[in-house]
Amino acid sequence: MTENTVTSTPLNNRMEFFRNVNYRGISSLIIFFAGKESCLPSHHFGPAVRAQYLLHFIVKGKGRFSVNNTTYHLSENQAFLIQPNIPTYYTADSEEPWEYIWIGFDGQDAQTILQNCGLLGKCPFVDYVPSDALMGCLNNIVEGMKNQTANDYELLGNLFMIFGFLTHSQAESRQPLDNDYLQKAVLYIKNNYHKNLNVQDIADYVGINRSYLYRLFMQEFSISPKKYIFDYRFHVATDLLSNTNMTVSAIALSCGFTDVSAFCSQFRKCTGFTPKQYRSIDGEKQGTWKPIEL
Repeated sequence: MTENTVTSTPLNNRMEFFRNVNYRGISSLIIFFAGKESCLPSHHFGPAVRAQYLLHFIVKGKGRFSVNNTTYHLSENQAFLIQPNIPTYYTADSEEPWEYIWIGFDGQDAQTILQNCGLLGKCPFVDYVPSDALMGCLNNIVEGMKNQTANDYELLGNLFMIFGFLTHSQAESRQPLDNDYLQKAVLYIKNNYHKNLNVQDIADYVGINRSYLYRLFMQEFSISPKKYIFDYRFHVATDLLSNTNMTVSAIALSCGFTDVSAFCSQFRKCTGFTPKQYRSIDGEKQGTWKPIEL
């Protein structure tokens, strides 16, 4: 059985629904929560970090989204992404406050899907083409969780359809990855993250020098190859913590972290939680977001 928790703030016309996920094993993508809100003027959230990916679709109005010391002015028919464990702040416009729908999700395939949607490059947002079909999928998820009428397959089906719309709209405007080097490097990392992998190994496999590999990653992802390796390992580890009964030690070692104590320290530094605390996160109770001090 799936349990939903409803939170509502009438003044903001806000509602959000959390799920106690029970469909482990049927998909490498998991929906944790979803909601919608017509914000009051200058309504804001943060600074805070999130435990999962959080994707907002702006359906009306405008506002500002700040991440990594950069502020983006966004409006209707744009979608912005909040990544796990990265501090963000966003606020509605004082005259034309935005209305948006959001979905919180995670899983081993989330990073690849978001990359294909154009959301993991230099900008944390994309333009989307509004359509009744897209809005139908977004509302199906929110209403399905609200009324507990949609089963897990229906919810995931709608989410994959949403990614399909985003990928289709980005396909014509995005340039392919710089030759085949970056594609080979990313695939090599995903196939070997559990090993004692370093940047030189990747450069040797691809057949380019480390400096060129570094430039490719910075151009496409705005992070270094070393950081990409860490982020991918860390992301797989969080997924295993949430969706398996493996011990923390086994998860750390299976993700390429040879020092379990160091892994636990890094995990707490990145999330604010120990691995065991993170495993107990259940939607609103603990951790779809965590405030941070300025």
